[in-house]
Amino acid sequence: MIRKLILSAVLATGAVAGVTTTSATADAAPPASFDRDRDRDRHNVRFAVQVRHRGHWDTYGTYRDRDDAQRVVRMLERQGRDARIEVERGQW
Repeated sequence: MIRKLILSAVLATGAVAGVTTTSATADAAPPASFDRDRDRDRHNVRFAVQVRHRGHWDTYGTYRDRDDAQRVVRMLERQGRDARIEVERGQW
């Protein structure tokens, strides 16, 4: 019985102290900033899937998304071909 009383007193004190400290220290978030150069660089990227063919690399396909390129590379590797992804950056 005494344990329950002490526990409830500690929890009540902690709850009241937590409410007063959170309301007293509420601050506004800093304004959001956007890095336009980084966003532009991300959109100007293509992923070229290349396959080794008779001692040189041929481009199998070009994709906007890395996941699509990795999916194609896995498919080509399951077929027994040597494949890789090259990142191309440019003005598209």
